[in-house]
Amino acid sequence: MSPLRFLGLVLAALLGAFLLLVLAFNTYGREASWEAVFGSPDLGPYDFSMPSRTGKLNDTLACPADDCQKGIPDVETRRYDLAPATLFAVAEKVVKRLPGKVRVVGANPVNTRLRAIVFSPVLRMPSTLSLMVAPARGGGSFLYVYSRSQIGYYDLGRNTANVVALISGINAELAAVTPAPLAPTQPGPAPAK
Repeated sequence: MSPLRFLGLVLAALLGAFLLLVLAFNTYGREASWEAVFGSPDLGPYDFSMPSRTGKLNDTLACPADDCQKGIPDVETRRYDLAPATLFAVAEKVVKRLPGKVRVVGANPVNTRLRAIVFSPVLRMPSTLSLMVAPARGGGSFLYVYSRSQIGYYDLGRNTANVVALISGINAELAAVTPAPLAPTQPGPAPAK
């Protein structure tokens, strides 16, 4: 057998195996396929009191810069002039509208914590998104968010996109319900007598 013919057979076999793998992946289901290979996509609750990172390029932490307790945030969050329960309700609503498929696996409005699995839009690769709302000193609330991928060393920016979409969605939701301040009225011309 010539080397060129052998190379052609090897390439044909690899292409066939790849096509079978793609067919199996789509037939079995993208989420189920990842779970069958890598285990449960729920990576468990995140401890915001002692922030830790994966050491890989597959996680994103968002919190107030001056209140992150040993965690260096990738995204800084602001102080919200809302009660923690109100901010949590808005955040819970926005999480369910994140891009891709979202499965909430733990939500506790009493301690204002939420955990969800966010599957990427195309390949359905899972990330665990953890969220906490805490009272701010002097009133209002702080938002803490941590998102980490289950698979891989690098997430191609997926976790940062999830966190930014969440914060932007919360801000948009709050802007939609907050009335715009009225412009000061200027005295008009005096009525003619």
